Amino acid sequence: MQNRHFANTLSLFFTISLLCMTLFLSGCSNLLANAKTVPTATSTAGKSSPTAISVNAKSDSHGIPTEALTRAQLAKIQHIMAGMSLDQKLGQLIVVEYLGNNYQNGLHYMISQQFVGGFMYQQSNHNFNPPYNVESNVYALSQRAMQDAKIPLIIATDQEGGLVNRLYTFHGYLPSAADMAASGNPNYALQQGTQAAKWMLQLGINTDLAPVVDVHTVDPAILESRMFGSDPQTVATYAGAFLNGLQNNGVAACLKHFPGLGAISSDPHAGLPTVNRSLADLNRIDLAPYKLMLQKDQPAMIMSTDVLMPAIDPNLPAELSPKAITGILRNKLGYDGVVITDGLYMGGISQRWSLSEAAVLSIIAGDDMIEGPYTPGLVAGVVAAFQQAIQQGTLTMARVNQAVERILLMKIHYGMIKL
Repeated sequence: MQNRHFANTLSLFFTISLLCMTLFLSGCSNLLANAKTVPTATSTAGKSSPTAISVNAKSDSHGIPTEALTRAQLAKIQHIMAGMSLDQKLGQLIVVEYLGNNYQNGLHYMISQQFVGGFMYQQSNHNFNPPYNVESNVYALSQRAMQDAKIPLIIATDQEGGLVNRLYTFHGYLPSAADMAASGNPNYALQQGTQAAKWMLQLGINTDLAPVVDVHTVDPAILESRMFGSDPQTVATYAGAFLNGLQNNGVAACLKHFPGLGAISSDPHAGLPTVNRSLADLNRIDLAPYKLMLQKDQPAMIMSTDVLMPAIDPNLPAELSPKAITGILRNKLGYDGVVITDGLYMGGISQRWSLSEAAVLSIIAGDDMIEGPYTPGLVAGVVAAFQQAIQQGTLTMARVNQAVERILLMKIHYGMIKL
């Protein structure tokens, strides 16, 4: 499992960067033995092999990385970043989708020329149409993408089970979050997460944008059976078991949808929902699963979403709000792992901001990765908006570098980047 709290040591260890680099150069000369050269504007980075890994293999008997390992990881990050162009750094902040079942129809260019940090398989985008309705063909595409990437990719999908079952083509019906909780046995959720991880790795998928930790508090529920229950402790227990099944078997997991969609009464795909809870109620209900899970389960990622919570920020949707992301999630809850946005093309965002505008606001707010572009043109627009914001001083290189550091550390923890 990823040990998220070591992301908190980044600032400390970067103050002793010379020592880290010395360690890297003298004691870790073979870090790239199984990879290509570190990235520059013209060279390529190490590639991961999308096979099952043991995340805890480099940890001590308590599952906690040793100080030497942490130093080696941070030295590796510094070494990679020293060879990255600005475009490569900005590309790392972007997770794309793609339309259809042709790798050459945009996805190859976004990976090889625009240096995106990852991509998502979406059944609704027809990514699994023949011939990609066969596991071996999807795996081959994943391998090809990794080979074409300058820095190994996050290859993700939304695999929750139930209503959001992106891998139905391969495995048929799977139980929903509500089904798992109804079993009364957290081990059932653990087994489902474990099985999901094994199946995803067979497809070359290394990241699952799941589980949902929204707390079911209104009826009819917009998210329906995607929620584990109406009690924060129940949600944390079953979502934590599912997450552990994923992360213990080498797939990065993602809690969503921060700060919570359990009380919404409208579909965020169509417009911006509002949750008018008091801050006390938000802490007691919606934020409670995060408080219970961040230290115990150490999620690799958290997904922020487009919901307006006036008690937190009366003006901006949560995923665009520094008050929500930096103020609540980072500073109050203490999360220093990777935060990824929900799809920035959704109605709650697109009715007011372009995808490029929302992307800039997201990174300024404290998100590390934005999700949503699905063509090279959209990626180019986002990158241009990032560059303009840097030139204008609204987005700092310190914020960009912080996001890239978190992303690379997560990729190291989950074997996407090899030590």
